[in-house]
Amino acid sequence: MKCRFLWQGAVAAALLAAMAGCSNSNSTGGNGQSASTGSSSSASQPTFMLITNGTSPFWVSLDKGSTEVGQTLGVNALRQSPNPSNNVQQIRIFKDALAKGVKGIGISVIDPVAMTSTINQAVASHVPVICFDSDAPTSNRLAYLGTNNFNAGFLAGQAARKLFPNGGKLMAFVGTMSQQNAIDRYNGFLKALQGSNITFLAPPMIDQQDKNAAQANIQNAITKYANKGLNGLVGLYSYDGPAIINVVTQENLRSKMKIICFDGDPETLKGLADGMVDLTVVQTPYEEGRLSIMLLNYLNKDGGNIDQALKQLKPELDKLNMPLNMKNHTIDTGVTVVTPANAPAFLQKLKEKGIAST
Repeated sequence: MKCRFLWQGAVAAALLAAMAGCSNSNSTGGNGQSASTGSSSSASQPTFMLITNGTSPFWVSLDKGSTEVGQTLGVNALRQSPNPSNNVQQIRIFKDALAKGVKGIGISVIDPVAMTSTINQAVASHVPVICFDSDAPTSNRLAYLGTNNFNAGFLAGQAARKLFPNGGKLMAFVGTMSQQNAIDRYNGFLKALQGSNITFLAPPMIDQQDKNAAQANIQNAITKYANKGLNGLVGLYSYDGPAIINVVTQENLRSKMKIICFDGDPETLKGLADGMVDLTVVQTPYEEGRLSIMLLNYLNKDGGNIDQALKQLKPELDKLNMPLNMKNHTIDTGVTVVTPANAPAFLQKLKEKGIAST
């Protein structure tokens, strides 16, 4: 039986007034603040909130996709990012959005265990919640839309085998290993390395999504493992690629290090063009933002019936060759392995969409 969501117009108006300063802007606050952006707000339009797992250029493409489709659909598509990036701030943003009466929430979860009860409470109160980019698979979220991160890691590991035909000693760097996307990405990479002479010298070094800490971790790893054959650096988060490039350039180690990245940060893509990066595995944040708002809009119109909403979204997914698993309510938005060889064509496609990175 469908559950129809009941909304108060006054609550929606209060939400829009409170968030008016967030429209069409990107701002980064200090401790306890958040970065926010969104499409033009109107009290007469339904409002959907996308909550990321931190601040990063990665989300610029997501904003463009969500804002453009929001304007087409006549809805308010807002985005907020916890800064600092931690579960406490993310839960605060989530609960604030609920209190202000949003019609649906999409979230890239920092800690799926800690966030599950908050998601479940929202769904129980008939506010549709989907996950994008990083899942909370044991929660009652209605759907997950994003990369199959195990597969993304596996593809990166397969590419690494070609880069290190005689074996390699690697170190990986990551914001946190509590996020499902990081866990899956790393495990997929390890799976692809089985039977090879490529190993990680230690578990991933964690920086808690602090870019300065990320660069310090890379420097420390080079110092610590230089005499143990370290010859490959793997950045599991979008900002890790630029951090690796900076350190390797400063230390003049490019001839001794292979560099593997995830995501298409502008500096990472430039590194590909300049010969500073061997490969990066990129996602589709533009489509994640666009499709998340489309799905939330269908859910709002269909009273939270996820099966019906996904069926309505399927023609769009078919155009993009994105697999839909109706049983698990998951959408695999796919990845692309970008190397110096195919970087020009990839960058041209981004340009056609009016974006400079992924």
